[in-house]
Amino acid sequence: MDTTDAMDAMDTDSPTSTIEVEARSYEMDSYGHMNQAVAVQWFEHGRLVYFHERGMSYLSVPADYDVHVMVLRQDVTYRAQVRICDRFAMTSKIIRFGRTSFTWEHRLVPVGGSDSAIEATVTMVCVAPDGTSTPMPEALRNRLAK
Repeated sequence: MDTTDAMDAMDTDSPTSTIEVEARSYEMDSYGHMNQAVAVQWFEHGRLVYFHERGMSYLSVPADYDVHVMVLRQDVTYRAQVRICDRFAMTSKIIRFGRTSFTWEHRLVPVGGSDSAIEATVTMVCVAPDGTSTPMPEALRNRLAK
């Protein structure tokens, strides 16, 4: 993200997508809790659900808007251990739009709880067919924001 993107960024009040997930045995590490890479994969799935709720996919974005969206940065905070069969409400929402990028907020909250076990912010950037960052098409921004 370049400096003009940060200067042009605006917070958004986009809707939240929520799905329920459960920690499975093959996602555990040798310490008996969920491997840290699994949270990144779960949050990726949350973003895909958000896209699908808007009739989109990672494949439809380049076809419809002539840009790809790619992860630029991920910041994950692990606040509590996740163990086999733990169930969570996973939320995904876009919290900020920039000129070329947009930022997601993800939370993994135990079902019936209120405190996050894992949180993340993920910044995605719009990339032109030649591989350079490019301004986000307004139509894409509008579709993601509703």
